[in-house]
Amino acid sequence: MESYIQAFCDYRKEKKQVSDNTMLAYRSDLLRMVTYLRGNGITSVEQITETQLNSFILSAEREGLKASSIVRLISSIHSFFDYLTKKGILKDDPAERIKAPKADPVQQEIISVDELETLLTTPETDTPKGLRDRAMLEVLYATGIHLNSLLSLKLSQVQLKYKILLVSEGDQNRVLPLGQPACDALEAYLERGREVLKKTDSDPELLFYNKSGEEMTRQGFFKRITEYTKKAGLPNITPRILRNSMIHHLMSNGASYAGVHQLLGTKRLSAAMNFERQAQSVPEMYKKAHPRA
Repeated sequence: MESYIQAFCDYRKEKKQVSDNTMLAYRSDLLRMVTYLRGNGITSVEQITETQLNSFILSAEREGLKASSIVRLISSIHSFFDYLTKKGILKDDPAERIKAPKADPVQQEIISVDELETLLTTPETDTPKGLRDRAMLEVLYATGIHLNSLLSLKLSQVQLKYKILLVSEGDQNRVLPLGQPACDALEAYLERGREVLKKTDSDPELLFYNKSGEEMTRQGFFKRITEYTKKAGLPNITPRILRNSMIHHLMSNGASYAGVHQLLGTKRLSAAMNFERQAQSVPEMYKKAHPRA
């Protein structure tokens, strides 16, 4: 079973461009599963059933694994068996009906960096729509912009050479840093996805097109992100949760209240995130504290 895990990790690294930390998490989760299954007499992937996987997850819960780790564990299992099924190694996916436990509504307001990376690497980047969706999710988390602003972005607002995004929201004009993963995703979409989705009567300046070559609707985007969260075995994730998570991750990594305030262009942040206020430039703060800078 370890050889399949290695092949899966190599595939995710090459095709999905996931980070080394995510690879370690996948490997750790799946080896934990293998240890449990071997202890119960299962020695090959062909022998694994849905019942056995559920028993493994229950065992992890009894051992005191926290909810976010259980969610990541299930996500790793989903990805692994989806890979084995698509490669023809397994005829049926034993993890197909396994669901993540329902998270507490308050806890759902923020997702972990591991869960975030799982979501961001779920879109298939060998299709124009997958390239578009990966780029949209990366930009949304990288900048914290509102969904309406994301959907209406123009080509001229993206400056990949300088790794910045020019955004106008309300009466504010802001220059936002873009991390390398967001730049890479945008570049891939511009090279291999955008022109395929564009139609003869499309707005030539629009950045993201839907299947009709028009601006994607809010409902259309929510449908896409819901599909990806389900596929990844994650709790429900919305653009607002991605924005809240970005704030939390920045501040957890030492970003100042004032810096995040300036980056997002908000009048105030949640009182729960009212950390020490200190002077710090946005580029400096972003590079130091953003998980995907």
